[in-house]
Amino acid sequence: MLEDIWSAIVGNLWLQLSLLLSVAIASSFLFARFRQPKILGQLIVGIVIGPSVLGLISVGGTVTGNLVEQLANLGAILLLFMIGLECDIKQIYTKRSMVIALGGVIVPWVCGFVLAELMLPEPGNGYDKFSQSVFVGAALVATSVAITAGVLREMRVIGSDTAKIIIGAAVVDDVLGMVVLGISKGTATGAGIDLWELFLLVFASAAFVGLGAYIGSKYIAKGIAAVQKRGLERGIEESGFLLALCIAFVYSVVSEAIGISAIIGAFVAGTSFARCQFRSSYKRQLSVLEMVFAPIFFVSLGVLVDLGEISGIAWLFAALLTVVAVLSKVAGCGIPARLLGISRRDSLSIGIGMSPRLEVAMIIGLYGLTIGIISKEIYSVIILMGVLTAVFTPFLLRRAMSGTPTSEEACPVESRQRSGQDAVVERLRG
Repeated sequence: MLEDIWSAIVGNLWLQLSLLLSVAIASSFLFARFRQPKILGQLIVGIVIGPSVLGLISVGGTVTGNLVEQLANLGAILLLFMIGLECDIKQIYTKRSMVIALGGVIVPWVCGFVLAELMLPEPGNGYDKFSQSVFVGAALVATSVAITAGVLREMRVIGSDTAKIIIGAAVVDDVLGMVVLGISKGTATGAGIDLWELFLLVFASAAFVGLGAYIGSKYIAKGIAAVQKRGLERGIEESGFLLALCIAFVYSVVSEAIGISAIIGAFVAGTSFARCQFRSSYKRQLSVLEMVFAPIFFVSLGVLVDLGEISGIAWLFAALLTVVAVLSKVAGCGIPARLLGISRRDSLSIGIGMSPRLEVAMIIGLYGLTIGIISKEIYSVIILMGVLTAVFTPFLLRRAMSGTPTSEEACPVESRQRSGQDAVVERLRG
């Protein structure tokens, strides 16, 4: 009887949301006291309240868990929409970003495959060693755009040249990660690689990013700005923002339909409004939603880890995989950056900034688990690796970019433009 009552209480959606937000606030205060990124605290506290330690909350698997998962996804979409509002698409997608992203895909994939070949047991447990190794390597490919962007924004360096390269490369990385999944699937199952399917994915992704940003900034943003002006004259200040948010959700749907992460669509939508005269107004209104849902996203990432699924030598494999994941990105992205003339310090920052894995690693791992390529233990190792890289990155990146000017210091003109945008809103409102 008491067990049923306890399960009903713990499984209540509102209680779980209350718990997620409460621990997010508590961890933020604690880590701020030690001058550490609050995202780091939210990830760690998620591990504590999740199935690994206290078991107070779960993401997915139940009706409540699925709702929490969707709210966490909403937090990621809102975060990337906000990041997009702070970025100029022309400064993000450069040749340097493309080259760095390519290096950040090839090196981790090879390193992950080699490590898995050396450490995974020979066939006999029902799983083919080569196939598992291919998927382990693939899981190391794509950077977590949400984690990296969140840390850069918290450090207030999102407007720096280094941050722009990291964000641009991470978005390209995300697309390439899905290409790698297609190659891994064909290689591991013996079905062969469908080059036409991969070409369509790359073409559709590039077309979506390019056309989405162009149409969004040239037509959609201007149309919504006109609605915003009328709304301000009639006392409906939120009209333009709500329409912009609708566009972010539509772009997210299109992005998922193509085969890439929904947060990429939200980011592209944000860049569409980056030069809009009401951008600062949109950011102010969006920040209210973001401060509620973004912490849910970061805490829920920690909740995903279930340490009970890992045992024996798998712990050593998880530790080594995490080290290889970080070092392979530092080498794969940092060396090309250095060859492109970027300073040693900024090249290191780029490599570290590209280190966190999670979203695409989860997709690749879950797909491998679903089709019977990898075991549940290897899947848990991949998730643990993703969370650990996400935990270490804020700590390392803050030290690597300690001397980088904040966005306001680096772009004083842009800061004055934001003040001018606020003045326009006030004038129309009056």
